[in-house]
Amino acid sequence: MNTNLRHFIGIDVSKNTLDFALIKDGDSSCPITGELTNNSAGMVKLEEFLKKQDLHLDETLFCMEQTGIYSRLLSQYLIEQMALVWLEMPVQIIRSLGIQRGKNDHIDAVRIAEYACLKKDQAILWQPPREVVLRINDLLTLRDRLITSRKSLKQPIKEFLEAGFTDTAKLIESKCSSTLKALDKETAQIESDLDKLIKKDSNLNRLYMLATSVAGIGQITALTLLYFTNEFQIYTNPRQLSCYSGVAPFEHTSGTSVRGRPRVSNFANKRLKKLLHMAALSTIAYDPELAGYFQRKVGEGKNKMLVINAIRNKIIHRLCAVIKRGTPYQLNYQPT
Repeated sequence: MNTNLRHFIGIDVSKNTLDFALIKDGDSSCPITGELTNNSAGMVKLEEFLKKQDLHLDETLFCMEQTGIYSRLLSQYLIEQMALVWLEMPVQIIRSLGIQRGKNDHIDAVRIAEYACLKKDQAILWQPPREVVLRINDLLTLRDRLITSRKSLKQPIKEFLEAGFTDTAKLIESKCSSTLKALDKETAQIESDLDKLIKKDSNLNRLYMLATSVAGIGQITALTLLYFTNEFQIYTNPRQLSCYSGVAPFEHTSGTSVRGRPRVSNFANKRLKKLLHMAALSTIAYDPELAGYFQRKVGEGKNKMLVINAIRNKIIHRLCAVIKRGTPYQLNYQPT
């Protein structure tokens, strides 16, 4: 990591605005704060601010939480300017700073800047995903929206059927049938497009084949992981990936009086968490080893959700192992 860092800018990203805080020359006692619009005009204002403060980009670290599409414009702009960018997990920032009182976007920006200043030696500079990886995520996002639309149309049909109003359910279904067929067709087309993108790119194809060799990881889960790990260049450690995906339990204890059971973080990637949950359920049904593990632990009186979470962690450990060694998953693999 750059040892010449002097200035730290924390940015709280939302859909419409960018709240920022500058810690100049490492002096966190009087941060400079401001707000920008999250669009091209905001990027112009940011450039003007940096010039006014006479900041050299090779001495300045920009830190922000990972917020998906809302941070894309800003992060791409900063990379184009050859700035030093650190995208960090929200849970890491929250846990590092301990108990904090009060919350708003300006305060959050200051806290992110303080975190960057405090943890500068641990900063991992962000590398932008390749265009094909961004394309994959855009298609995955569109697929999710199509599936959500399909569910919203199917739900009233199910509800009327369950209530015994068969005629009403049939009427609604007949009115929605063409739309449902169109949604199914578009979803299938997106999945076909994703297959083509994978096969055209040798690195994506290699990583995809490794990921899907792990029981429970299918096309959508593998591609979502490829995007959020930037082709497994970040979160290669199973503990890191478990934490980011919201399946790593943290202790909830304090002295001798507080003894809560371990919890998973609420500041996790909910898309990955949901997909890994479905992967765990799939392995319970089809993977003999993990199905046996599930039955054994539940038989011992363990909470089912805790056992499922343990299986999610096992899937992540298997995934990281095959990516690291570069060979597909094998049951009872013995390293040479």
